Amino acid sequence: MVIAKSLLGCFVISLPVIWLELSSGVSPQLAARADKSSVSLFEGSHRQIVDARFLPYSAVGKFKGTMTCTAAIVLDPRIIVTAAHCIMERDGSIRESSFSFQPGYRSGNHNAKFDATVWAVGSRQSSEHETVRDAARDWAILVLDRAPLGVKPFALSRHPIGTLGMSELQLKLPAYSDDTGDAETLSVDPACAVRDLVWDTLIHNCAAGRGSSGAPLLVREEEGYAIIGIQAASIFEGDQSGHMRFVGSQATGSWMFMNAAQALSRQLNAEPVPAVNSGDY
Repeated sequence: MVIAKSLLGCFVISLPVIWLELSSGVSPQLAARADKSSVSLFEGSHRQIVDARFLPYSAVGKFKGTMTCTAAIVLDPRIIVTAAHCIMERDGSIRESSFSFQPGYRSGNHNAKFDATVWAVGSRQSSEHETVRDAARDWAILVLDRAPLGVKPFALSRHPIGTLGMSELQLKLPAYSDDTGDAETLSVDPACAVRDLVWDTLIHNCAAGRGSSGAPLLVREEEGYAIIGIQAASIFEGDQSGHMRFVGSQATGSWMFMNAAQALSRQLNAEPVPAVNSGDY
């Protein structure tokens, strides 16, 4: 079993290295999974600032947990999904019972802030001990204290996983990434794609700086954009002199949390919704 750990909190994080055989030919000896919240090593980033007030981006917001991340509203106006490491301490525990979410956040605007309570978590995300299984389950579902007005939740993509056509899907990654506008405005990588499926995670080439963790990986479907995954980490190629180059990103597939999100959507208006704590997963 491959073990990985990260050193969160540093500017440039050297992660326990997870070796990936990428279809692009990147050397497995040089491909390293970077710190969970990503690092800003993108030269000439092509991310574009978008207006978060309009579809499809109005369902994306800034999430404040143990770090600043991105989250998205799914299936129901009160359900959001983000990366699990955004709500956890370094040891994988959840010490806070409530977090905050601001859909359509823009710097200088007094966007409504919503309290969010953890409902379900995929797996413990510890900076000291993380398995491949944990990395593939880096997701958390939270319930907002009230429903934002005028926001259309994203659907979860049912696109067949592992098909030959997946590499042809055009993706978008809207996020509060610090490589554009210091994470104070929503920006999007408008045209990127899945490169591979490794250990049950999507490897894609969307640029994602710090603050992008939990951001929705969007694919266009018949009724609009749907989430096919959420941003979890970035992958860099390093050389012997210590220089690092971005080669891709890792996303937790929507199929990992689809059943949990659908179950919450069904019961949300029928009975009280219980919160979870660090001992429930």
